[in-house]
Amino acid sequence: MTKHKTDHSTAHAVPTEHVVDEHYGITLMDSYRTGSIPYHQLDSYGKFAWNQGWKYPTQKTFQDAFHRFQKYQAKQLLSEEEFVQEAGDRYDPDTLKAVYARLVKLVEEGKLPAEEVYRYAAYKWCLHTPEAVVACQTGPKEWIVNCCDTEIPAEAAVAKVNEEWGFEMDRIQIIGIPYYEATDYQFIRFDCKGAHWLWADEQLFEVYEI
Repeated sequence: MTKHKTDHSTAHAVPTEHVVDEHYGITLMDSYRTGSIPYHQLDSYGKFAWNQGWKYPTQKTFQDAFHRFQKYQAKQLLSEEEFVQEAGDRYDPDTLKAVYARLVKLVEEGKLPAEEVYRYAAYKWCLHTPEAVVACQTGPKEWIVNCCDTEIPAEAAVAKVNEEWGFEMDRIQIIGIPYYEATDYQFIRFDCKGAHWLWADEQLFEVYEI
């Protein structure tokens, strides 16, 4: 990656080559937070350092992370190696590769924007559970891909659907594995009275049928 001073605008608190603390990212983050330039005037590099610096102890890990973020901003697909690096070492590498493979397949099929692959790694979506990465069609060219991997029993899903949307409990048929973590974080596919529905991330969608 090219040097910081040639890549970015003047809206920076401290050039990266001046950061020498044992924890590079925290020192860089602090330099922005205590500097004279307000957050809203910083460019993407400065805002990334302000928000994410604490995660990266060395200049290389920080620069690599920002490069991945730049690819996300440019709507580009991470490589498998970049995906594994972004997810971090708390996850099994083989499982991460399986998640990545499922995501890339959806990208190739036009069901998931390429840049969204970054978000699965960055926000730790489905990184233990590749099989949770499933897509549901909600329009002629519209797909919703699951990002919740907290499984619940079908009976519990029926109760949640009834409570939230008022469908008759004895008419609700859960399709596939229901995922539910919170009122704003779920992926539950169900049928009711011949109609097909998806409840995902607070919204109810009618499932598209040709």
